[in-house]
Amino acid sequence: MECMHELLEVWRDRDGLKWIALSALIYALVLIPFNQLHWSIAGIPIRPAAALPVVLGIIWGPAAAWGLGIGNIAGDYFGSWSPMSIAGFLVNVLYPYLSYLLWHRLVKGHGERMGGYGLAGFLVVTLIVTVACMALLAACGTIFFARPFESKFTSYFYNAVVWAMAAGPILFHVMGKRAVQNKWTYGRQWAGYVQ
Repeated sequence: MECMHELLEVWRDRDGLKWIALSALIYALVLIPFNQLHWSIAGIPIRPAAALPVVLGIIWGPAAAWGLGIGNIAGDYFGSWSPMSIAGFLVNVLYPYLSYLLWHRLVKGHGERMGGYGLAGFLVVTLIVTVACMALLAACGTIFFARPFESKFTSYFYNAVVWAMAAGPILFHVMGKRAVQNKWTYGRQWAGYVQ
């Protein structure tokens, strides 16, 4: 229940609204060009935006959750809008928020969050949350639109995990350190954290 309060509180907070807008803008700006180009490898669309949910989720928590959900709707509107966009919105809210909660739970009490332990936690969280969210997205496609689960899960998962594991740690290191140093983090889990 506390999680729902945090997700709703962000809409009443000026800083939260700022991070929602920024994360939505960043996500949409990376999504839209690749949705327009329709590039793929072995039938799997190239989506570099898949590197962002875990990174932005850890840094901006509930604000990133809403921002990425909104950014995904904008990205789909300009390239691949379908009824699955509703499931995409929900998954793109869950993906960064679950990353935020799990990563902070893993690194709590381990000193500096942006060090080696934090990076290891990032990789573990990326794998776990990507499996869960891509399975949920594929299940929505199967239940509501009769799409084959295995092929959709494989496509969603590999696209997301490759980008998240390849580019994600670099973004996490660069953006995360800078965000912590400049107090550009958001969410209850960051409250009281001193580097």
